[in-house]
Amino acid sequence: MKSPGFSFHRYFPVSQRDRKWGLFVNTIGETRVPPHTSYPLAVHPKGYAFDWQQGRVLEGFALVYIAGGQGRFESEGKINLPVEPGNVFLLFPGVWHRYQPEARTGWHEFWIGFDGDTARNWQLNHFIAPAKPVFKINTEDTVLATFNRILQAARANRPALQQILAGAAANLVGLCYSAQQAPPEAGDPGSNAIELAIARLEADLGRELDIKKLAQELGVSYSWFRTAFTMHTGLAPHQYVLEMRLVRARNLLVGTTLAVKEIAQQTGFQDEHYFSRLFRQKLKCTPSQWRERRQNA
Repeated sequence: MKSPGFSFHRYFPVSQRDRKWGLFVNTIGETRVPPHTSYPLAVHPKGYAFDWQQGRVLEGFALVYIAGGQGRFESEGKINLPVEPGNVFLLFPGVWHRYQPEARTGWHEFWIGFDGDTARNWQLNHFIAPAKPVFKINTEDTVLATFNRILQAARANRPALQQILAGAAANLVGLCYSAQQAPPEAGDPGSNAIELAIARLEADLGRELDIKKLAQELGVSYSWFRTAFTMHTGLAPHQYVLEMRLVRARNLLVGTTLAVKEIAQQTGFQDEHYFSRLFRQKLKCTPSQWRERRQNA
């Protein structure tokens, strides 16, 4: 006996408050498509209506997660990719696309449509791009739980629902960005090297830094380590350590009565003048001024 299909979806009006928030959601939904069933199951409003033969162009963004089943995704630029369970694909404003499940498998999909200045900046700064629309998500439990919370919030019509949904959309896009950073394959000797390196660096902030020696101890090449670390954190290893030292220095300035010279030494800055100069460059005030302002506050 063929299992029945299921579809739940909502489309939202967008207020001026929502636009000022910087990120807003215009649609969410979930669909279970049984094998050998026409797709899509539901009729959608104009602007979101979908047809495989013609494809579709959206005015905003959308993120689609496939929890089960298989299918295909196509978009501009001759992108034609298989879709498997655990895949997420992004849809971009003004970019033609189409997708559908395989007849023999059907599929189970979740989606959220969004837009706003924040989303446009993500694309402008190349955090997301139409050239790389499909991602394999390793944190499926988090994605599924997020979509379940989205649907629950929508059914309950919670206050400031748009802001709740916008936060969830940002979380999902963040997971996509994390997935595209090309982590090492499982079993690779460097698969957990970055996590170990971060723990080691944060534990030894007061010591002299030797990145090449650290990479050697972790069993990876220096060039691989530097590239992977930068992709993982957004900062080169030396810059990451520098920022963490400044964070610890700020905490010590506020939470202790240690002299600036001693704080500099405890956070790995052997030269007090260099520490003060860097602190002023980053925070637009001296360490002593920072301490005074926070104590007054």
